[in-house]
Amino acid sequence: MIWYFVRHGETLWNKEHLFQGATDIELNDTGRQQAKEAFDRLNALGISFDKVISSPLCRAVETAHIISGFPKEKIILDDRIKEMSFGKLEGMKFEHIKEEYGGLFENPAIYIPKMEEEPYADLMERTALFIEDLKKSKSDCGNILIQTHGACMRALLTNLRKSRLEDFWKISVGNCEFFRFEYRDGTLREIKTPTIDEY
Repeated sequence: MIWYFVRHGETLWNKEHLFQGATDIELNDTGRQQAKEAFDRLNALGISFDKVISSPLCRAVETAHIISGFPKEKIILDDRIKEMSFGKLEGMKFEHIKEEYGGLFENPAIYIPKMEEEPYADLMERTALFIEDLKKSKSDCGNILIQTHGACMRALLTNLRKSRLEDFWKISVGNCEFFRFEYRDGTLREIKTPTIDEY
């Protein structure tokens, strides 16, 4: 199986540097264009998907629909890859938060939620369980698109790479950026997503 983990396209709240989290914000026109460009790149490489799993938030579902071409009703929704909830911080500017709640970004391993945010431990646990269930999928599933969000993607990658929680926010995750992993015979490895020039 080849797993394609991808973050959703841009939203207005992304553009305005607002916490989104569990708030269900739709894609903006730029986000839809980013998803269309991702579809075009994959199509040019001859990459299609046999299965699509998405966060239930609309920005993720729409991105998955555009990238994969799957009808929305055929996309499998999974709450475990929903975005990290930022509680009462949602809708607030990043810049205002960093001064008072800087530990949220700087010290995730020891940060204690102050505004009803989802604890990092809970986010790490639910994404780890998702990965374990993914490994149990039928071996003939082929290419699987996993559509998620910025913080949730970082949690998935931290689990997949077995990296330190301290480095959580050092992982760069752009809108519609792919991370690719192969799972074969019980072995997991990260593989480079090919570019058109390599084909």
